[in-house]
Amino acid sequence: MVYFDAHGDYNTPETTLSGMLGGMPVAIAAGLALTRMRQKAGLDPALPQRYIVEAGVRDTDPLEQELLDRSEIEQLSVQDIRTRSDKLRSAMQRLSETTDVIYIHVDMDVLDPSEVPGHHLKVKGGPTSVELAAAIAEMFKYEKAAAFGVASTPFGDDDKTGVSLQAAHNLILAAIRGVQQRHGVP
Repeated sequence: MVYFDAHGDYNTPETTLSGMLGGMPVAIAAGLALTRMRQKAGLDPALPQRYIVEAGVRDTDPLEQELLDRSEIEQLSVQDIRTRSDKLRSAMQRLSETTDVIYIHVDMDVLDPSEVPGHHLKVKGGPTSVELAAAIAEMFKYEKAAAFGVASTPFGDDDKTGVSLQAAHNLILAAIRGVQQRHGVP
């Protein structure tokens, strides 16, 4: 799993400052907490930490950061995203060699706040949707990249100008473009 988010989402009920369940999905998927919830979602066994890559994380709770620092989760910086660095390609190659399927997840708060102005958890310093789209297109050239999700897109009154919807659209089109390139479609 490649998890694009401004937040680590690696909290457990014991480490969280906010108590938000939305700050725990990566920890749950990795088997650190809420086992019955993970199993009910059909993820059994837990996802090994070495199969998780987080990208764009720049806002973590102190104890969450300690968990991340001790984990086998690979971290990609915003700069890795912007430049489609060798580190990004290396992570995709490693996951391609060690996993059956790669799920790429985007929480829209990973983006520059100007593209998600109505998001309630935005964090300065993120990539633009164009920069992230270029990285996603590159990632979907890998055969094992087979699933894509976009979460927490502001809408309605939180996206009156449609900027967030356009950003999500850019990301979805990039995944399609990457698959097309994988199959030699111009």
